[in-house]
Amino acid sequence: MRSLRPDKTNRLRVIILCVFAATTFWFLNALNENYSTTLKYPLQFVYDKEKYIAVDELPEYIQVNVSGLGWNLFRNSLGIKVTPLRIALESPSELKKITGGALPALISDQISEVELNYVLTDTLHINIDQKITRTFPVKVDSAGISLASGYRLVNSVRYTPDSVTLEGPEGILTQMPDTLLINIPQKDIDENFKEDVPVNTPNNNLIKRNPPTLSIVFGVEEFVEASESTPLKTVNFPENGKAYIEKNSINVQFLVSQSKRENVTSEAFEAVVDYKDMDKADSTITPKLVNYPGYIQEVKLDTAKVKVRFNEE
Repeated sequence: MRSLRPDKTNRLRVIILCVFAATTFWFLNALNENYSTTLKYPLQFVYDKEKYIAVDELPEYIQVNVSGLGWNLFRNSLGIKVTPLRIALESPSELKKITGGALPALISDQISEVELNYVLTDTLHINIDQKITRTFPVKVDSAGISLASGYRLVNSVRYTPDSVTLEGPEGILTQMPDTLLINIPQKDIDENFKEDVPVNTPNNNLIKRNPPTLSIVFGVEEFVEASESTPLKTVNFPENGKAYIEKNSINVQFLVSQSKRENVTSEAFEAVVDYKDMDKADSTITPKLVNYPGYIQEVKLDTAKVKVRFNEE
């Protein structure tokens, strides 16, 4: 294809410039006319933010129909130098909505360079509450601590401080439980724990917490299954030897930390069968474990009943 000759190229440029100039002149001339259109104005709610807090997001814009010069309408539609419309709230916690019929009186004198025809926005919904401060005692949810498989707590959960002061909407704080339950978010814990854990509340973003965290400490160890055979001690049996039990020892099953397994021997347990507890229907006694180390867990006997035998005269 042959390229355009220089004289044709120059003519095309002139035509384009003429069209652009004509369009620009028409557009600028049109902006000097009066028009009606719908615009979106930003809103600014004015209230004492030291005493009150917005529970829900406040409306950001209002739609209005206005009339005015094209220049002004064009500038407003682009958001250039548009001052937000201020709505003053004297008792914000008592006001839940502003109807569309009440809006013109609140904003008409703030809309300059254009004339307000009517408001298209039907209702502005407002949820502002009074700020209050409450102090709550705290408690750590030790039952909800997530430990790695085989690991157990080896001491009590300690934490500081024992209370937290909250500042936020009255409606939220007054409905909260009297004690804050603090959950530990870490999962599968397999080592001693010493962390600052956040104080989380409903509507966390609306509530100021002092302090925002709790210092929590507890120890964990891996526990293993173990068992020991320990002698059965008879209590209140006839002294003449007319009654005796079939077995003289019993197995104790339990969980113990790895570090203390060697400390647990058969001598650490005391199991008894009391003749007064004998079920006369089948001559059996339920053995009782009356003494064992306090640091072992899930302790149980492998025998539910012990048979009593009698010597024949």
